[in-house]
Amino acid sequence: MAALATQPTPNETGLYVIHPLDDIHEQKCTSEGLGLMQLTTTARISLAALRVYLIAMTCIILYRTLTLAHVFTHHAH
Repeated sequence: MAALATQPTPNETGLYVIHPLDDIHEQKCTSEGLGLMQLTTTARISLAALRVYLIAMTCIILYRTLTLAHVFTHHAH
């Protein structure tokens, strides 16, 4: 099914919206055979800091969840 669009008037300028299902299919990019990405030292440090931060936040959430579940409480007999 072809996309239907109104005909523009001579004074009209604008964008025409075409639904993705009605659009022409394009070839997708592939990452096969690209190899490793070259990173600067600053990028490596930033990614390492982000990794440490995410691990720390995950540990805090895990600890808080286990605390709320009373895993760390000691019951005296």
